[in-house]
Amino acid sequence: MVYRPGPAPGLVYAGFWIRLVASMIDYIPLSILATLSRIAGVTATCASASGVSTCSYQVNATGLAITTAVLGVYWILTWSLLGASLGQRALGLRVVNAADGQRITIATAVARFFGYVVSAIPFAVGLIWAGFDHQKQGWHDKIAGTFVVRAV
Repeated sequence: MVYRPGPAPGLVYAGFWIRLVASMIDYIPLSILATLSRIAGVTATCASASGVSTCSYQVNATGLAITTAVLGVYWILTWSLLGASLGQRALGLRVVNAADGQRITIATAVARFFGYVVSAIPFAVGLIWAGFDHQKQGWHDKIAGTFVVRAV
């Protein structure tokens, strides 16, 4: 593995925390829409009896698949066509090809999204990995050959 001192002059690898905030900016409006449309993948039902509240959660596989597909289309298109998701753009971040520093293709964005799903499955370990990696890459970045960068 080759470690670079930085992706290019004037750019640094975007760290875990700024990437987390960018993801939250992306998730909040999409979560609200999913909740309002009732297609979110998890539904909670709460009841209170004798002063004790209990909640049960039901996983809706169809809703979870639709939510994942919507997120996939959103991220694939914004990463490849805009160079970053709206949350990333708001914080001055860009997703670039690790080989040449250019905007990623749709095929690379698809690989990155599927890598993102894989990275999230084991308790988000693959996403948290970016906080410990020398080049600030999560597993999805390594799979797709991408970096998330910001100007200094």
